[in-house]
Amino acid sequence: MTLAGYRVVLAQRKHFAALREIERAAETIFSQAEFPLALRGQSLTSDEEFSEAQSAGLLWCAQTNGGEVIGYAIALWLGRDLHLDEIDVHPEHQQRGVGRALIDVVRAHALANGAQRLTLTTFRFVPWNMPWYARLGFAQLAGGAVAGELAEIFEAEIARGLLRERRVAMALELAP
Repeated sequence: MTLAGYRVVLAQRKHFAALREIERAAETIFSQAEFPLALRGQSLTSDEEFSEAQSAGLLWCAQTNGGEVIGYAIALWLGRDLHLDEIDVHPEHQQRGVGRALIDVVRAHALANGAQRLTLTTFRFVPWNMPWYARLGFAQLAGGAVAGELAEIFEAEIARGLLRERRVAMALELAP
């Protein structure tokens, strides 16, 4: 997929170091209330996680037309749902449609592979998170709808130190 000045492609191993730097830079835009300083850098995606996602065709990167990697999305299958595990755009390239382009590619992959929903967890009160995803068609899941592996992911975030009342699980329905 291309977007004026950018393109989204399947990530390669040579991109992993850049993806980790993007993840680190993206953490800095969150307030300490949302993302405590003590947690920053602790949950960076490992090469092993990137490698598994890349092997499964579930790791995409956004690049400038010059080839600089400036964003990425990583997903994983939770039964018949595709879960957007992480999406980051370097702060210098935000608000240019790159995040939406990444979501569009992940959504297209989910649809092409028969997913029922595209799920994610995010910060409830950060304007560029929950409200942005809602504009893209994602809906907040009520407590009872957060079940199975999605509930495990959500609870692992809480166990890591994120505040339950500041987190939300969302889904974009794909199947009729």
